[in-house]
Amino acid sequence: MTIMISNQKEGIILTSASELFLGNVTKYEPIYSNEVPDSLVIRNGVIEAIGDSSRILAEYTRSDFEIIDCSKQTICPGFVDSHTHLVFAGDRSHELSLKIQGKTYSEISKGGGGISYTVNQTRAASKEELVALAMERLDEMLVHGTTTIEAKSGYGLNAEDEIKILEVINEVNEKHPIDVIPTFLGCHVTPEDFIGNQWEYIESMILLLPEIKRRNLAEYVDIWTDQGAFSIEESEYFLKEALDNDFKLRVHADEMENVGAALMAATIGATSADHLLKAEAISARSMADAGVVANLLPGTPFVLMSKKYANYNMFKDAEVTVALSSDFNPNCYLTNMQFVVALGCFMMKMLPEEALLAATYGGAKSLNREQQIGSLDLGMNADVLILDLPSVSSLPYQYAVNHTNMIIKDGKIVMKNKERIRE
Repeated sequence: MTIMISNQKEGIILTSASELFLGNVTKYEPIYSNEVPDSLVIRNGVIEAIGDSSRILAEYTRSDFEIIDCSKQTICPGFVDSHTHLVFAGDRSHELSLKIQGKTYSEISKGGGGISYTVNQTRAASKEELVALAMERLDEMLVHGTTTIEAKSGYGLNAEDEIKILEVINEVNEKHPIDVIPTFLGCHVTPEDFIGNQWEYIESMILLLPEIKRRNLAEYVDIWTDQGAFSIEESEYFLKEALDNDFKLRVHADEMENVGAALMAATIGATSADHLLKAEAISARSMADAGVVANLLPGTPFVLMSKKYANYNMFKDAEVTVALSSDFNPNCYLTNMQFVVALGCFMMKMLPEEALLAATYGGAKSLNREQQIGSLDLGMNADVLILDLPSVSSLPYQYAVNHTNMIIKDGKIVMKNKERIRE
């Protein structure tokens, strides 16, 4: 990559890309019928022009822009990772040996591991410790090409610590180039001190909603609706209270069993239903009718060593918008969305272009931000990823390698040569 830099520039022109993956665009139209765009113009943080390099460079004064030659490289939108559990303390690497030996997720949890282990570690951690951990993880995500994430609470499971986690999420959003969109997941599971009093626990989380809204600590509310988590009746009750407090809704749905969570998500007006390993065709059709995004998380069955993955083609056939996300959490320590794209291809039979679209536009739509990010269209935010690859097909083909060369966030270069640029 050749970069021409001077001190004062109006913007950036990316030229001569081997492939320019625009995503889901509606405003850009080729000037010529046979035009193959390979160039972007970025000014004032947004995409100003798209076209072939010869035309773009003829129309713009080169001395006014930083010119970046992207020959033999692919340009695409920054990844939008719309399902993460960013903030937690503790390490659960010891559970891998148990899984290899055949222990189930439930057995590990009953033995003192799982979510309860993370909750205890997170409750014991200070805000400062959690901020430091989250910032390190965001750096890992950034260098692999992620420019926006959703981050959930859910490892506090009491009023004090759920608020603490949301405060951490909002603090790191102010400090880090990645945009971090907060979700309140107080109803992740029922904590040990409320076992047998599930309704009482739900009420305690409902009492937090007005304060969270007043302090603008979360945009979304989520709940895990599944066997071993919360029932349909409990979930509907909680989510309706969240709606009354003007939150948008997300649902952990039908991961362990098909309990009808995806159908509920469609009925109640959720933005996304996530996991969906056991969802069926009737759920997909209902989600399509309601405009609910299917947020698929192939990293989770991968680390659980499961043979069952979400049925991508079922959602595709139903014309549901699909997102791909990492489900980054202490049981699925996955910060690399490039690998998530590869998993989508290898484990769910997605075409490379479909997987990349799901990891960009799909994630943006899952967060109600598809008009600003997730595609490279005229007037959209310049969140741009430059990959050292000749084509989109090469991304899953050359898997388990970080191919990121440069990341532009809101029109500014924030990562180059796999290192974050700090102001």
